[in-house]
Amino acid sequence: MDADTSLFHACVPLAPGTTSLLPLDDLAAVDPAAAQDALAKYDDTAERRRLRDTVIPVLDRRWTAVVFLSPVHPHAIWRAWREIRGRERPDLLFWAIPSVDLPEGSVVLDRSSTATGDPIDPTEVTPFDRYAHRASTTTTPTNRAWLEQCARQGVSGAWFHGIPHVLAPGPVPLDRARVVSWRDPA
Repeated sequence: MDADTSLFHACVPLAPGTTSLLPLDDLAAVDPAAAQDALAKYDDTAERRRLRDTVIPVLDRRWTAVVFLSPVHPHAIWRAWREIRGRERPDLLFWAIPSVDLPEGSVVLDRSSTATGDPIDPTEVTPFDRYAHRASTTTTPTNRAWLEQCARQGVSGAWFHGIPHVLAPGPVPLDRARVVSWRDPA
């Protein structure tokens, strides 16, 4: 598998008996406690609570019925943070998933005109081409600005904010995925 055709997702514990990343709605049927833990991350603000019911145009699925993947190699975010803050982040592992392994009907969400918690504008969602995809080895200007804002405020997190995401409308198999560290160059 070539790293340049990968999409990325943080390594998280898989549901018992599975070898795929599952949308939260599917996870709830297999491991209700894990699904509740994952949903809890949306409890911090009213806008994020509304995300759970946000419908993804084109897919006509809720936010919790898709798997979110980054088209940007994690090292790009790690490197940007090091450049901005002058220090390295602790190691974090990601699955590098071949783009051709994504379910048919996957889309790109580039949320640039609507705000978190608001309905998504259909123009922000486009079909994803599994065969033409190439992972980016640099982060987006919007993500870099977000990281700079975090650094100024003395906070960290939401590392992939400001990056268009690929949304898979169903389980994402990990049979051919490999594990990469965000410390390791693409």
